[in-house]
Amino acid sequence: MIIYGNSEPRRLVSEMIKKKREPHSIMIHGEKGLGKKTLARWIAAALLCERQTGEPCGICRTCRMIADGAHPDVMVAKANSNGNYIVDDSIRPIVAEAPVAPNEARMKVYIIPDLDLSVNTVIQVQNILLKVIEEPPEHTAIILTARSKEIFLPTIISRVLSLGMTSVTEAESMACLQEKYPAVAPALISEAVSAGRGNIGRCVEYLEHSQFFDSVKLARGLCDAMCGGNEYDVLKTLFAADGKKTLLREGLSLFQEILRDSAAFRLGGESEKSVSCAKEGAKTLSRSLSSDQAVRLYDIVSDYIGRIDANCNISLTINSLAGQIYSVTGK
Repeated sequence: MIIYGNSEPRRLVSEMIKKKREPHSIMIHGEKGLGKKTLARWIAAALLCERQTGEPCGICRTCRMIADGAHPDVMVAKANSNGNYIVDDSIRPIVAEAPVAPNEARMKVYIIPDLDLSVNTVIQVQNILLKVIEEPPEHTAIILTARSKEIFLPTIISRVLSLGMTSVTEAESMACLQEKYPAVAPALISEAVSAGRGNIGRCVEYLEHSQFFDSVKLARGLCDAMCGGNEYDVLKTLFAADGKKTLLREGLSLFQEILRDSAAFRLGGESEKSVSCAKEGAKTLSRSLSSDQAVRLYDIVSDYIGRIDANCNISLTINSLAGQIYSVTGK
């Protein structure tokens, strides 16, 4: 099982296993696309691997079964279509079964992914799991994943091994995509790496024309419209996401990164520190926006992302945002 980047979390887990101090309660956090669930499977394989070297060998029967998603002692909790965990169906059975011995491995591992998406039951789930997390059976490990530590209760945070995921290098993104998509042209791989900016999950979505591809298109379109100085083009670009709340929110978040780059370039920042999906576009924008204007626009976009999260009318939000952008730029 190949994992790109994030060597420190893996090293920490590996050292604990080598010292016979296996972690039984783990929390993996980081933005979408950084590989939290992949790391969770890697940890499960490291814990159960027949060679017990602290890392999965990838060769033994156990590692191969885990890679195929077929090992009876690695269970992944399932949420409903809205991302919420139904506690009686998914969570209480984990608590009830935790003391039961593994089927064939020396341990069994429960993975509960994307806990932050379980908006309606996130607190209830944690309270139910607390007993197992506080006093886990020797043969049981529980791995939780979420985009942020902020959703976890202090009682959970104080009792788990916390592993933060970070972006990988562009070279690591390139290597991963070249392995995963050997038939894709190098130019398209480079384009995806530029859009994903160290987030392999985003790079994959871009190549596969999933939602992130459309979000990048929206953010870059806004940048181009502002560079052209046409309010109508700004409004037209925004209305491409009318009725598409998730697309609009992600596109605006990416546009914020472009604004951040624009302000940095205006102040003489180095291009190597660019964080956005449109480095060249941000450079062009910096020639027409002052750093103060870029910061003001960043704050305005933050406010409108908050309105989207509060379920304000999307059409009215778009119209109002376009007007606010025009009021700052005067274009």
